[in-house]
Amino acid sequence: MNTFKGIERAVYEYLITHANELHDISAKTIANKALTTTTSVNRVCKKMGYASYTELRYKLVQDLRKQTVASDEDDDQTQRVNTVAHALHSSPVVYLYSRGASIVSVTYLSRFLSLANIPHLVITDIHQLARAEKGTVMLVSKSGETQAVVEMAHNAKRKGLKVFAISHLGSTLASIANINLDLEEQVDGISPYSRESQIQILKVIDLIGKTLLEE
Repeated sequence: MNTFKGIERAVYEYLITHANELHDISAKTIANKALTTTTSVNRVCKKMGYASYTELRYKLVQDLRKQTVASDEDDDQTQRVNTVAHALHSSPVVYLYSRGASIVSVTYLSRFLSLANIPHLVITDIHQLARAEKGTVMLVSKSGETQAVVEMAHNAKRKGLKVFAISHLGSTLASIANINLDLEEQVDGISPYSRESQIQILKVIDLIGKTLLEE
């Protein structure tokens, strides 16, 4: 900001204070407000790293939209985490199921459920739901396409149980679950040792655990 003096500083301050409105404001309007010319407006924009006021306005609008979308997605995920945590807390029993490397994540979630005194069972076979008449099933799958996990989701839904999942957005599992907590990006379902995808799952479980222990 120290690089702007006099008229240029007035233009700069106007751009910053009206950043959310620039899509409706022309360079000529800014020039009139600052008692200068559009040439000065464009010169300030160039000092800010843009080719012109037109480019600044376009890119700024795009950036603001991206920030808004990201913020909305974060708020939506937080709301879903809160809903899932509340449902787990009030459920008579929670069944946890996963396959492959994601079993570690289920064990981690089990620890939170124990700390919150929530009755639960880590199941290893679809037949363990045979006598289940009420409760909640929590499924974890990186890709959301693991056949055994998808079958478990279908079976639980047929029995009238609530189904929550942690999986990739748009996956088969996500479409079956009552609520899916979305992983940030598509993961390689072939490799069971994808560290980054497991970290994503653990972050989601941390959010669930924190909410459970605060209730």
